[in-house]
Amino acid sequence: MTPILLLVIFTQGFARPQTCVVTQELSNKSPERSDKRIHVALPIRVTYWDSENKPCLEMACTYDISSRGARITGLRCVKATGEIVAVERGRNRAFCRVIWVGEANSELHGQVGIQCVESERLMWETELRDMEEVYDPLQRDTGISRMISSAPVGSGNRRRQQRFSAEGVAELLKRGPDATHTEADLKNLSETGCLIKTKQAVLPGTDLKLVLNVSNYDLSVKGQVRHAAEVGLGVEFREIRKGDKQMLQYLLRKLSEQWQEEEKPKAKSAVISF
Repeated sequence: MTPILLLVIFTQGFARPQTCVVTQELSNKSPERSDKRIHVALPIRVTYWDSENKPCLEMACTYDISSRGARITGLRCVKATGEIVAVERGRNRAFCRVIWVGEANSELHGQVGIQCVESERLMWETELRDMEEVYDPLQRDTGISRMISSAPVGSGNRRRQQRFSAEGVAELLKRGPDATHTEADLKNLSETGCLIKTKQAVLPGTDLKLVLNVSNYDLSVKGQVRHAAEVGLGVEFREIRKGDKQMLQYLLRKLSEQWQEEEKPKAKSAVISF
């Protein structure tokens, strides 16, 4: 399938952005996601456009921020992904695209993810310069694993926390004096770790910072390489960025639901077979 690139043409003031669709072959390299992300509540003004193309103003608050976007709470006007809104704080204003909307009755209910569509603009520059990321210890048996159905009897899975296949991208930031930054494929995910595939040689015992992206949902963890083999690197999580535990809970629950749906036909076939 040919990728589709959405071009946004901005007009002066708060006129609704005009859009046109252009098909274009895009690079396989994912956008940069390793920017600092801070868990902080900042009041913002959001301009959106109603069904009659008239601009309307709504007040909201950030949940976390990064140079290219934010997670926002209290934004009632947004109904679907792809919408364009104008975000203001003080004298700074940026046009953003909605990349995900938290589902009702989920861990992300009431939250919206936005990404700046102006390539040269950096959002929250002052706040990000003056604040540092905060990480919390990732406790075992926190309730995430109890939320997820365990593997079926006889499956051979002896892990304390079940790992689910996950398609996504992992950015690796190797810590220490020989710090490096590379990108890898995410293969599976659990409450306490993940498996990633990379061409870079990383020794067991190496401390890493990982920025994981699954279906436009980002979370950041710190961990240690437990094993390195042909199948990939097994990373054990030690810390998770403050505010990202909800994201991990949500992703694991969705992966669990997907796994259960895939297992239903197998279970039914086993019951009726002779």
